[in-house]
Amino acid sequence: MTALHSIRWHGFRVLIATILFACTILITSYSVFAAPEKNPSDNSLEIKIARGNWGQAELADIQRLLTLVANEFQSYVDFNRARELNIRVVPRSGPPRVLYELGSEGEYVVHLSARDKRWYQYAYQFAHELCHIYSNYDHKERNDKDEITTINQWFEESLCEAASIFTLQSLAKSWEQSPPARNWVGYAQVFASYADHLLAQVHRHLPSVESIDHWYDEHQESLRENPYLRKKNELVATALLQIFEQDTHLLQAIIYLNRGKTSAGKDFYSYLNDWHRASPPESKMLAAQVMVLFGNSSPQYK
Repeated sequence: MTALHSIRWHGFRVLIATILFACTILITSYSVFAAPEKNPSDNSLEIKIARGNWGQAELADIQRLLTLVANEFQSYVDFNRARELNIRVVPRSGPPRVLYELGSEGEYVVHLSARDKRWYQYAYQFAHELCHIYSNYDHKERNDKDEITTINQWFEESLCEAASIFTLQSLAKSWEQSPPARNWVGYAQVFASYADHLLAQVHRHLPSVESIDHWYDEHQESLRENPYLRKKNELVATALLQIFEQDTHLLQAIIYLNRGKTSAGKDFYSYLNDWHRASPPESKMLAAQVMVLFGNSSPQYK
């Protein structure tokens, strides 16, 4: 397939995915939380929803949905610290984020921009921020200006984008087989359609004639300077997602990223090498595959 045909094909996928996603949302636009059979909870994780402008969504509904998202994530990522993990979720008009500073009760503070009853957006955004927490985003050395280095932050952003789409896909599969309540029957397709809608976007895919390592050689300077170039992060995320889809056990390695305080300030390949070294034998494969993806398979990284 030529690069031109590849672009046209992705454009067609965007159109189809958008139409299907819009139709799915219209069909399932009723309140799926009206009469829950059971309120699932995970004693290892406490999620509190702050009052504020959530639109038409009820706090209890948001809390239940985010707990289910966290449970889905934890089914792939066993994080011992999660037994003491407290998160406060706050509405925000800007982009979603998790603050570096803990709250007054030692809790992580997550800001989401999702509103009303767009539950697929809550799931997508919260899974991304949960990935940051699990990947030790706050375990990084600060400089003399009390600033955290961000030269490798673009990779963490890409990793968490991949994890958030993976979580949507996983929710779609598990809810299709066993929806948590009668009112959720059929909502699995909303998660699946939203994931398809995101993945159909042209900027998330390289032309078939290009590889990630060559792409990185061209764009590494801009990534180091600005880790929040979303289109570039999302392109890398698609490649990482393909690795997760081939072996879901690899997600466990997320908790070993940023284990060393000085890792985040090193060059990218040394950063990956630190990740590989910090991972136990059963979790080293993800870091190793990422090294190969970006063109570095030197024996020192094996």
